[in-house]
Amino acid sequence: MTVSLQSFAAHASHCATYLDSPSTRSYPFEENPLPKSKWARASDRLYHRLHSMNQARPIGSLPPEILCQIFEFANYSQPVVDRRSHSHQSPLPITFSQVSAYWREVALEDPLLWTHVDVSPPWSFNGICMALSRAKACPLSINLTVPNTAFGNSLTPTVINSCANVLCDIIAPHLPRCRKLVIKGDFCQLEPLFVSLMKTLHNSVMPLLEHLVIQPTGVRHLATEAEAHSFVQGVPPLSHLRVTSAMAPNLPRLDKLTSLYLTAGDRRALSITDFSTLSISFPHLETLVIYDDAISGTWPQEGTIIFPTLHSLQIYGSFMSVSDLLRVVEAPLLEDLVIAPFATSDLTEYRQYASYSPTKFEALKSITLSPVSSSGFALLVEAAECFPTVELVMIPNIHAESFRDVFTGENAEIVWPRLKALALRNIDCMSMARLLPVIAFREAAGRPLQTLYLDPNSIQRVSSMLPSLPPTLDVLERDIWSNLHDGDLGDAAAHFVGNDFDFIP
Repeated sequence: MTVSLQSFAAHASHCATYLDSPSTRSYPFEENPLPKSKWARASDRLYHRLHSMNQARPIGSLPPEILCQIFEFANYSQPVVDRRSHSHQSPLPITFSQVSAYWREVALEDPLLWTHVDVSPPWSFNGICMALSRAKACPLSINLTVPNTAFGNSLTPTVINSCANVLCDIIAPHLPRCRKLVIKGDFCQLEPLFVSLMKTLHNSVMPLLEHLVIQPTGVRHLATEAEAHSFVQGVPPLSHLRVTSAMAPNLPRLDKLTSLYLTAGDRRALSITDFSTLSISFPHLETLVIYDDAISGTWPQEGTIIFPTLHSLQIYGSFMSVSDLLRVVEAPLLEDLVIAPFATSDLTEYRQYASYSPTKFEALKSITLSPVSSSGFALLVEAAECFPTVELVMIPNIHAESFRDVFTGENAEIVWPRLKALALRNIDCMSMARLLPVIAFREAAGRPLQTLYLDPNSIQRVSSMLPSLPPTLDVLERDIWSNLHDGDLGDAAAHFVGNDFDFIP
C-alpha cells in the first residue's frame, strides 16, 4: 500500500476540523438551554450519527491492525518537526487521536505510534510524559534539537536552563529502553542543559541503544568526564554513532559499531594520530562519514590506516584533504565513495599517486560526485581514471550539457568503461534531451547503460520521453541521494549537492 503522507495528514486535519465545525455541533445550548435528559438524548443521537458517518467512510471501515500500520507509516515517514519555527502544529499521533472516536481508540492503543518522543524546547512536560506513558514498554527514539534561531520572549535561555533538571528527571527512567538518542543544536547559551544531559547519560544504563547522535555546537567546555565515560554503566550495542570530532578520541571501544559520522564541531578537529586509532576502536566499521574539517593535521607520506571492513566512505562539505585521505586509507572492501561537493583540487594529488602506485579500491562499484561548477564536470574524467572499476555513477546536481560533453567527447569510451547505471536528480525534458546522446553513444560503443535511476519528480517531468529510450535500458524510480544519507544531512543536504543555485560558468 502506498500512502501520501501529506494527503493523509491533510485528511486527518480536515476530519478533525469537520468534527469541530458548527454544522456538527449541537444546538447552541447557551441561548436555548435544554433539559438534561433531552440534551443527553440529542448528544447520543449526534454521536451515533457521526460514528455512522465515519464508519461509512472507507478509512473508517479498516480493521484496527491495518489502520495502525497506516498510522505508523505516516508517523515514521514524517521528518522531525522543525522546532525552530515554533510551529504549533500537533504531532501526527495527536492529530490521529482527534479525528474520531474509532481513530482515537486505535491510536491510544498502539504503543508503537508514541515511541518517537521529541523533547526539544519549547517543552511540554505533560506532552512528554504522555508520550512516554503511551509508548508502554516499547523501545524509544528520543530527540532533543536546540533551535538555531534567536529565542523568543517566552523561551529564554534562563528558562530552558532552569528546567534542565526537570527534563532529565523525566527522561532518565526511560533511557534503559531508548534505542535511538539524538542531542544536537546550538548550546552556546544552554551549556547547563548540555551538562545536565551528559550527567544523565553518564549515570544511565542503556542496553538497547543502537543509534546515538551527540552533536553540540557553541559549548566552550565539554565535560571531559562525560565525554570519556558516557557509558560508564556499560557500553551499549551501538551500531550508528554521530559525534563531533572533539569527542571521538574519548569514546570507548565499540565492537558492534558499523557507522561513524564525524562532524567538525567548534572546538578542535580530530588529529591524524587519533584518526588512525579509529580502526582499532571500531574494528567492524562499515560506513565512515566525514563532514568539513573534522580531521586536520599533517598527513604521513608513508604508511596506511587499514579499515578492513569499510564498505562506504562519504566526504561532505569543506574537507580539504580528500587526496591525502584516499592515499592513506586502505579499505579492500570499499564499494561506495561519496565526494560532495566535488572541487577541482580534490583528486589532483591522488591521481598522481595512483599513476605510479598499485591499484587501490578494486572493489569500488559506486561513486557519487557533486561538481561545484559546470566546468567541474570535466573532472569526471579524472575521477574515472582514479576509480576505473565503478559501475554506478550518482550525480545529484546534474548540468546536462556539460555532462553530455564529457561522456560523448573524444575519449568518452574510456570514461568508466564498466559503467552500467546512472543515478540522476532534478531532470526535466530539456536535460533528458541532452542526455539521450550519452545513452546512444555508449550503446554504439558497445558499453550500453543498463539502468537509469531517477527521483520521483524527474520521472513525472520526463514521462513523455521515456518511450524513446532503448528497450534494454531500465528506468527505475529511486532517489539514491536521499536514500544514501537517509536524513542525516538534514537541512544541509542542498549545501552539499549545490542544486539550489545556478552553476558557475
